[in-house]
Amino acid sequence: MKKFKVLSRKVLIDSPFCPVEKQVVELPDGQTCDWYLNTSNDAVIVVPFLETGEVLLQRGYKHGSGEVITEFCAGLIDDGETPLETAKRELLEETGYAGNLKQSGEIFANATGSTMKYHFFIADGCRKVADQKLDKAEQIECFTVKNIIEAQKLLSTSDVKTTAATMAVFGFIRMDNYVTFSIFRISSQMLKK
Repeated sequence: MKKFKVLSRKVLIDSPFCPVEKQVVELPDGQTCDWYLNTSNDAVIVVPFLETGEVLLQRGYKHGSGEVITEFCAGLIDDGETPLETAKRELLEETGYAGNLKQSGEIFANATGSTMKYHFFIADGCRKVADQKLDKAEQIECFTVKNIIEAQKLLSTSDVKTTAATMAVFGFIRMDNYVTFSIFRISSQMLKK
């Protein structure tokens, strides 16, 4: 397969949240056409596992959909940040929690119309260390479910609104490891009582 040849680029919208570029591209058959791309920075999605084995989710209003969406912690990577730095920052800002983070995969948000990728992280052993520090446009309510299986069940119900990127998380979590982890954490907490 051949890549399209980019003949020209023009920035149509220069915004940090929705930058749009118009390209004139040459297709493999030699014809040219206009192509529009969202050139947003990449983003992270963090799945926080608390020290108890519970999983932290959040509800927040998303103006694009006009709905309250249930999802994992997420945010755009700032210029000069690594995905790991962003994951730590977003987890702390949106939830007030901190933990040990490990990257578990990445996917394109929309391979036809965007350059953006989602970088998925697992945050293990999370604990509350601060209050939320939300941006002025963010409205986020955090809540827990007892484990990752319950998170997947909740997010898969028809009355809960979520995103494709949130659901993609489950493709990058090795369920057996995290189910075992959750059971181990709960058992350990019970033994301490």
